[in-house]
Amino acid sequence: MEKQVLKEDQPISNVKCTVDSCYYNSQGNYCNASSIEISPPGAKNTEETDCITFINKQQEL
Repeated sequence: MEKQVLKEDQPISNVKCTVDSCYYNSQGNYCNASSIEISPPGAKNTEETDCITFINKQQEL
């Protein structure tokens, strides 16, 4: 799987991520992706949203 965005040294300010299996997850439950993408556009509640930036740590290149 190809990485979509760079992994930064510092987390995105005020973006919390509790997905331990994500490549971009950092200590303290923050996101170290250089950018994030959430979809789909027509979501009406939390359950209908997905973090497109997610990459499983076990599948990283």
